[in-house]
Amino acid sequence: MTENATVSTPAHPGEPLILTERIAAPRDAVFDFLVDPDKLSRWMGQVAIDPTPGGSFRLDMGDHAALGEVLAVDRPNSIAFTWGWDHVPEVPPGSTTVTISLVEEGSDTLVELRHEGLPLGPADEHRGGWTNCLERLPYAVARAALLVAERDLMLAREQVAAQRRALPPGPLVDDYMFVDTDGGEVSLTSLFTAPDRPLVLYHFMLGKQQERACPMCSLFVDGWSSVAGHLAENLDFAIVTAASAEENAALVAENGWRDLRFLSAGDNSFKVDIGGEDADGGQSPFISVYELTPDGPRLTYGGAAQLSPDHWRGVDLLSPVWHLLDLTPNGRGDWMPGGM
Repeated sequence: MTENATVSTPAHPGEPLILTERIAAPRDAVFDFLVDPDKLSRWMGQVAIDPTPGGSFRLDMGDHAALGEVLAVDRPNSIAFTWGWDHVPEVPPGSTTVTISLVEEGSDTLVELRHEGLPLGPADEHRGGWTNCLERLPYAVARAALLVAERDLMLAREQVAAQRRALPPGPLVDDYMFVDTDGGEVSLTSLFTAPDRPLVLYHFMLGKQQERACPMCSLFVDGWSSVAGHLAENLDFAIVTAASAEENAALVAENGWRDLRFLSAGDNSFKVDIGGEDADGGQSPFISVYELTPDGPRLTYGGAAQLSPDHWRGVDLLSPVWHLLDLTPNGRGDWMPGGM
């Protein structure tokens, strides 16, 4: 039983079975879980109901069912219906009555389930069944409210993505020269495999003041290495560091990364100019996106981990790890890869 539940079991024939459960939700929201078949099924079982006086009620248990008729519906206060089993002679359909009442208590709702007319033996059996059902109700109500919030978040995320795509044209950028892991020089323009394909560059924290590979950047690349083929179907992608080409090659080999291009910008001002590095060589996680125009490469988007002095989640969407942690009871907390 939950901490907010109470049970009163009949001691004599004719006494009602009474159970209560406190739910941290408005009464109107809880009432939906008494009359909406889908929501009712989330805590009671597979239910079909016509929530009007005279309407039918059926709880399907597979090889048997509880059957009844709706007696009264008083939104958002209560619902009452008859109750009986198609296989239990002691409790046949129409022989007992269930009333579920809701009472506002501050911002909470007190649920009272009263089952009247049960013989003593079946009353004890029903006590366990109803207790199991009511214990699921608080979660069902809260999960439905969370689903609305998750949907709103998804819509907001899509709106932000649309706003990002609608940004005015960004500045033209120089055709920077980089060094590939094999020592060959490549230009920014040459990274575009077709004029109409976007180019995405991740600014990996390594080189200059960053003497060790950033664990968070490495986490990102671990994931991208597995989906590089999917990325290549839609965009051109490369990873840029301030380290030497030799250090990049050693990093790739050490981690077993595949199908990703690492470039060195240690001898030019690219990372400083775009925003992934400060004038003193201090670096931060950063991603930038470009399009190729007749006038040269143009920046269309740049985003850093630090959204403001107190917020460092600006590039979280680059990896699912934090989002999986957010699904757990403990959440992400202060966890960072590699003990950052």
